[in-house]
Amino acid sequence: MTAASITVAAYLKRRLEELGLDRVFTVAGNYTAPFLDTILEDKKSPIAITGMSNEMVAGYAADGYGRLRGLACVAVTYGVGAFSVLNAVAGSMVEGVPVVVINGAPTTKQLQNERNAGLLYSHMTTDPYSNLDVFRRITVESVRIVNALAAPAQIDAMLTACIAQHTPVYLEVLEDVWRAECAAPAGPLATKTVTVTKSNVDAAVKATLAMIAAHGTPLLWVGVEIQRMRLQQELLELLDATELHYTTSLLGKSVLKENHPRFLGVFAPNSPDEMKKLAGGAGCLIGLGAWTTGKDVNNQNIHGDKVALAAQRGVVVGPRYYPSVPLRDFIRAFREALTAPKTKITAYQPKALPMLRALAAKTPTGLTYDSFFAQIDSWLRPEHVVVCDAGFPLIGAQNLRIAAQDGFVAEAAWLSIGYSVGAAVGVKCAKPNERTLVFVGDGAFQETCQGVSAMRALGQNTVVFVLDNGIYGIEQRLVNPNPFRAPVTKYQPPLLNDIYSYNHMHPWAYERLADVFGGQGRTAKNVEELRAVLKEIDEKPAELFLVHVTLPATDTPAAVKPGLRAPGEDETLHPNWPPANIF
Repeated sequence: MTAASITVAAYLKRRLEELGLDRVFTVAGNYTAPFLDTILEDKKSPIAITGMSNEMVAGYAADGYGRLRGLACVAVTYGVGAFSVLNAVAGSMVEGVPVVVINGAPTTKQLQNERNAGLLYSHMTTDPYSNLDVFRRITVESVRIVNALAAPAQIDAMLTACIAQHTPVYLEVLEDVWRAECAAPAGPLATKTVTVTKSNVDAAVKATLAMIAAHGTPLLWVGVEIQRMRLQQELLELLDATELHYTTSLLGKSVLKENHPRFLGVFAPNSPDEMKKLAGGAGCLIGLGAWTTGKDVNNQNIHGDKVALAAQRGVVVGPRYYPSVPLRDFIRAFREALTAPKTKITAYQPKALPMLRALAAKTPTGLTYDSFFAQIDSWLRPEHVVVCDAGFPLIGAQNLRIAAQDGFVAEAAWLSIGYSVGAAVGVKCAKPNERTLVFVGDGAFQETCQGVSAMRALGQNTVVFVLDNGIYGIEQRLVNPNPFRAPVTKYQPPLLNDIYSYNHMHPWAYERLADVFGGQGRTAKNVEELRAVLKEIDEKPAELFLVHVTLPATDTPAAVKPGLRAPGEDETLHPNWPPANIF
């Protein structure tokens, strides 16, 4: 090997190091081993190899890490490993997280034997392109390296796409190609994006100002792209230079510290009327990096003459669309336009948005979602990072006041249950000096509880709160919310009167899993016990805790209750819908 050459594995390692990556989450396999071995052979490499219990947890960990660090990597093996990580990578694609998926593949000889003799080796299907074709659907760039000489260009293009578009990419390398020689990097990787559509930026800002002039009193809706693209400083400069107030959705929660004087709270609509009130109270709504996902807008089309949305590499103002407008450039130009001497606007000055309800000040003796999160809200500190799972825990946690920027992590668009446990491993790796708190339902926890083992193996002091109501609560709510109503509507036949049998969870002694994985297991059945557990957590800052919190099966967070009047999917098919006591 000459000074100007390097192995394909070493080339990839060097590029990842150059981008600041210091960790690869993996479930090891022989097809990927040459790459992992190359990292181990370099005692000076900053990259740590973090083994996980299964591929889905590894993918969630990479996602959590990538949200906070700007780039993540997960390495799996062909077929069985790659297909197992698909769900996690799809979530990263939907939510704009830059994750590099590395997959080893069979050797050139093995692929030829399969093609010519029909001989299948480990983890192969009859389609040699099956792994590549699947990942093409959920990544922005998918590359298969079969020739070492082409590897530098392919790797550089893949990584550039990942960084520039904040989206997962997929790299598949034949096992015998990892150790083959290619040209060493000739220079640093070019990752900076250049604005080529300044006219569109100016036109989008001009149209937004015209909308404000026509409708007045603008309100900012700040979204997830502010965090993904590291635009918090630009947003703060806009807020400091103007009197604009802002709200976020769950997907954008904690893009800034939530003690900002003009932060109105998290807007999470649970009925159609609430979404109308958001833009209805203000003269117009201006979204900055906010996505119109179903959960954020209650499945409504909010576009209209009073709405401007800057996201997804473009700007929509009423019926007009301005493509190729970088969010960073729009925010800067918008700030300059608002602070120009001739620009006069009156900001929306609400006392409080009606849908942003404070957590209950009075808590009952027994634990409910609201009383649990009320206790957590008074206990949270800036050094806590919250990782929340989908379902009732996410809805219950929406009004927690997060005192740290990027202090709340949730998969609020893809909504894969079980995400939080694995993601918390990556979040703690990304923020090693802060304590990670996980809020996860019992159904979600049973999907990925092995993630607690990785927390313990890494010496993490994470606290996992398993909110045990004994059922898949959010699934029951979607198809048939009747059991959560008070009083319950009495249907004939009575199927719709009770929680469906398939939504019941097998009960676990969750706290006792700490004896298996390591750490401290505790239970909390009422407010007094919860307070005692929180006090002990503070007294043992280095310990991992697994806390079993018991809740009533038919309890729901307060934010869910207004939507219980609407029919579930099964109720709309019942001949007696709507019952008299609903409306």
